[in-house]
Amino acid sequence: MLVAGFWVLPTLAGGAIAQTVPGDSSARRTAGSEAIPAESPESLGGEPAGEPVLQEVLAVEPARSERRIPDRADYQIEARLDGETKRLKGSLELRWTNNSGESVEDLWFHLYMNAFSNNRSTFMRESKGDVRKNEDEDGWGWSQVTDIRVEQYEGDADLMHTFQYRRPDDGNPDDRTVFSVDLPRPLPSGETIKVVLDWEVQLPRVRVRTGYKDDFLMVAQWFPKLGVYEPERGWNAHQFHRNTEWYADFGNYDVTLNLPIEYRGKVFGSGIGEGERTEGGRLEVRFAAPSSRDQSSTDAFGKKPLVHDFAWTADPRFVVKQFIFKFDEWAEDYPEEIERAREAFGDDEDLVLRPVDVTVLVHPEREDQVERHFRATSAALFFYGLWFGEYPYQHVTVVDPPWGGDAAGGMEYPTIFTCGTRMLSTEDMHRPEGVTIHECGHQFWYGLVGNNEFEAAWIDEGLNSFTDSEVLWRVYGPRRSTTKYAGLPVDGVRVASLAGSHGSDDLGGYALADALALRDVRIPLPYFYDPRWKPIRASGFLDWWRDQPSFTFVREFTDPRWADRSGYLSDPSSDPIDTNGWEYVDRMSYRTNSYRRPAVALRSLSAVIGDAPFMRGMRHFSREWRYDHPYPQDFYSSFQAGAEVEIDWYFEELFRSRGTVDWSVSVDQRERPDAEGFFQSEGGAFLERPTSETNDNGHERTIWLTEITFRNEGELCLPVPIRLTFQAPPSGDAEEGAEPEKIVEELIWTREEQQRERWMKLEFKRREKLISVEIDPERGYYIDEDMSNNSWFDEADTVAPWRWGERVLSQYQRYFHWVGGIGG
Repeated sequence: MLVAGFWVLPTLAGGAIAQTVPGDSSARRTAGSEAIPAESPESLGGEPAGEPVLQEVLAVEPARSERRIPDRADYQIEARLDGETKRLKGSLELRWTNNSGESVEDLWFHLYMNAFSNNRSTFMRESKGDVRKNEDEDGWGWSQVTDIRVEQYEGDADLMHTFQYRRPDDGNPDDRTVFSVDLPRPLPSGETIKVVLDWEVQLPRVRVRTGYKDDFLMVAQWFPKLGVYEPERGWNAHQFHRNTEWYADFGNYDVTLNLPIEYRGKVFGSGIGEGERTEGGRLEVRFAAPSSRDQSSTDAFGKKPLVHDFAWTADPRFVVKQFIFKFDEWAEDYPEEIERAREAFGDDEDLVLRPVDVTVLVHPEREDQVERHFRATSAALFFYGLWFGEYPYQHVTVVDPPWGGDAAGGMEYPTIFTCGTRMLSTEDMHRPEGVTIHECGHQFWYGLVGNNEFEAAWIDEGLNSFTDSEVLWRVYGPRRSTTKYAGLPVDGVRVASLAGSHGSDDLGGYALADALALRDVRIPLPYFYDPRWKPIRASGFLDWWRDQPSFTFVREFTDPRWADRSGYLSDPSSDPIDTNGWEYVDRMSYRTNSYRRPAVALRSLSAVIGDAPFMRGMRHFSREWRYDHPYPQDFYSSFQAGAEVEIDWYFEELFRSRGTVDWSVSVDQRERPDAEGFFQSEGGAFLERPTSETNDNGHERTIWLTEITFRNEGELCLPVPIRLTFQAPPSGDAEEGAEPEKIVEELIWTREEQQRERWMKLEFKRREKLISVEIDPERGYYIDEDMSNNSWFDEADTVAPWRWGERVLSQYQRYFHWVGGIGG
C-alpha cells in the first residue's frame, strides 16, 4: 500500500478552480522580449466542539476545456565531432507541424549550450559560479548558428538576416540561450514547415548535465531546439535558468554521428543505434528515436510512441553490459502489488508489461555495481509501469559517469539517463539505487508526460520524487545513513549537530564552528583587505579525528518516504509549489517545492481520498497526457476525473498557496475530588455524600475528569482522524494479573470544523481513564510540520530521554576536548 489512509470522506468545500494559464512572466513572443540582432561569434559579450460527522464525496468529473492535437517536431540531424577540440559541426532538418489553431509568423529556438559561454549568462549569474562543483574559470562551451533557411511553399528562403537573440525573462543582454527568426509568410494552422539549419557547438568541460571529461562525452541540449508554440500565448521559449530544464514538442529523431574511430562500439543515444560503419579512420553511427520498431507500433494505451529530445554519450572506457527486464520475474516477487493494482484499476486493465532491453554503461573501477544499476532500473520499469502504464520503448540506456564527470550525472533524456554513485557504497545506502530509480522514473514523468519544466517543474520532479520513494521502500527497505569524511562514508550520524554547523554531511560550519576549530577566524580590523585567518585547513582526516565516530555516532535507518517530509520541512512556506522555476526565492525553495513538498502533498492526498482512488487518478493523468504538454490545472482536472472526486480545494490550498498545518493535542486529566459538603438528592433532601458516587458496597467510585484540546496552528484545514484509548477500571471478577480492558474510540476532526474554529475541545467524566490520544494514528499525513505534539500518553517513557541525553553529552565532551587541545 502507498499510505495507510482512512476511508470515510468529509464533505469537501470550495468550488472549481478557474481554468488558468501560467503567470505573466512566461515567455511570450510579444511581451518583455527586446529584439537584439545577431552578433558575430566574437561578440558574445555585452553590458551587463460537537462530535464530528462525515459525509461522502460526490463523484463529479470536473469540466475540462477541449483538447487540441499537439504540435509535431521531427528532426533529422547529422553532426561531426573533432576529437581534439571537442567541437561539433552539424546540420539539421526540422519538420514542424503547426496544430495551434493560429497562424505563426516566426520561430523561436533554444541554444542551451550558450549558458556556458561566459560568466554573465543568466544561468551562470543565477549559479553564482557554482556549477555542480566545477569552477567557472575554464572549459567554456557555446553554440553558434551559421545558417538557417526554410522551405515554405515554393523555393528556399534564407532567414539569417532576421536572426535575433531574445531575453523574454530578464532582459539580460549577455544571455544567448534563445533566438528567433521571422518566416517569409505566416504558417497557417495544420501546415508543416521544413527548416534547414547549420550550427557549431563547442562542448564545455562537463558542467551541468552535459560536456566532456577526457574522452568521456555526455552530449545533451546540444542542437538548436525549437520552442513550443501555445495558442493565445505565442512561443514558449524561456531562457536557460539555473533552476529550469526543458520543454519541447514530441516527434521522431533520425540522428547520424561522425566520431573518431576509438569510440567504435561505445556510442549510445536516445532510441536505438540502427547502423554503424567505419570509413577513413572515422566512425559513423545512426540512431532512430523511437526505434524503427517502436515507430511502427502502438503502446499499451493505443498511442504511437514519440520522444521530445535526443541525447548521446560515448567513452572508449565504457564497460557495456546488456540485460533484459522481464515482467514475470518481478510479478512473482511482488504479487501483492499486482493484486493492489487489479483492485484499483479493475480486471479489464492489462497490467502485463513488455520486456525491455537494458544497457548499463559503467567504468572499470565501478564494474561491480552493474547488477545493482540493472536491478534498480528494473524496479522502476516494473512499479512505474504497473501504476502509470507500460514503458513504450524497446530499450533504455543507463549511464554511470566516470570519476571527475559526475556533473553529468543525475539527468534524464528519452530512453537514456545518467545516474551516479560513490565509493564503498552498499545497497542499504540506496546509492546508486536511489538516483537510478529516480532518473529512470523520469522516463514516465517528463519523458512520456511532457510538462513545461520551466514553469511547472514540480509536475515531473514532484510526481517522480513521490514515486521513487515508494519504490525504494518496497524493494530496498530503510536507508542506512552515513557521514562522509574526505568523500568516504562512515556508518552512522552525529546525535546532535556541531555548534553552529549545518548538522548534515557538510562538515564545514558557520562562523562559530569555524572559529572554534580555527578554520576561519575573522579579525575585526577595517583596513585589512581580507581580514580572515585560517590556521587550520579543513580536511576529512581532521573532521574524523574531531568527531571520533566510533565513540559518538549512532546508527540511523530512515524510510525514504519520511525523508521526503524531512526535505519538505527544510523550507515549508517560502513559496507555493505552483511557481515558475526561476521565480522561487532561492535554490532551497526551488528544490523543496519542486521535489519534496509535492511528494509530501501527494502522499497526504492518498490519506484524504483513499489508496485506490488515488491510484486511479494518477494512472488516468498519465494515460490522458502521454505525449502531450499538461499544465498544473490539467493535472488537477485529470486526476479528479480519474479518481472520481471533487477536491479542487486540496490543490488550491496545498499547491497554489504557502499554507502549512500543525496539529497538536494537550490533555488535562485528574480524578474527581472527594465530595465535601452537602448535596441535594432527587428527593430534595441535602445529604453529606451523594449516593450516585458510591458503588453497591458503599465505596466511592473513581471518576476521571478529562479535558482534551486539539489545535491547528497552521493555515491548512484537512480532515484528520483522531484515536482515543481509555482503560477500564478493574472488575471484581477479573483474574489476577490480567491486562485491563482497553476501549478505543475514533473520530474525525473535519475540514469544516477546523475552518470554523482552529481548536476543538472534548470533555469527559467517566470511570475509564484516558491513556492515550493520537492525531492521525495511521500517519497518513506527511505534511504536518511538527509531529512531536500529535500524541499524548498518560505514562511517559523515562528511559529514552536519559539514553539520548547521555549520547549528546558524550559527543560534546569529546568535541570540546578536541577544540580545547586543537585536536588533542
